[in-house]
Amino acid sequence: MKRTLSILFVVFAGLLASVGVASAAPAHPVTVYAPVGVSSGDSVLALSCSSGNLCVWPVSDGSRNRCSWSNADNDWRSGSVTCSWSASPVNASYNHGTSSSYAGVCMYTQANYGGNVGYFLYQGQSAPGFPGVVIRSHKWVPTDTCF
Repeated sequence: MKRTLSILFVVFAGLLASVGVASAAPAHPVTVYAPVGVSSGDSVLALSCSSGNLCVWPVSDGSRNRCSWSNADNDWRSGSVTCSWSASPVNASYNHGTSSSYAGVCMYTQANYGGNVGYFLYQGQSAPGFPGVVIRSHKWVPTDTCF
């Protein structure tokens, strides 16, 4: 079941990433709910992330090049924490946030919490990568909606 959900999520995320915006006016981001667990085949991978942080990796097994934040960051390339590989797709993520003020974290495809897609990840959840999707900013939010 976890494998099926992961496959469906990857397909759905890929479809969303390929959708263009026809209007010149900015659209509200679409919220994507990530499945629990980063799966490789039928097993769930353990990702190491300090308590209170959002962690992301360019590799699906979380074995190297982790970037992590304890606060929101409006630009992963030049914000409060610079992630050296942030021009590449995120292939694993883990929200190890602990604040009761927030439901989770929203990750955006553009700087300053912009773009036409927002990826939501509940606290305590990990998720597989977003095929071909480069994440550029993130913020913790009190509800499960990314705006």
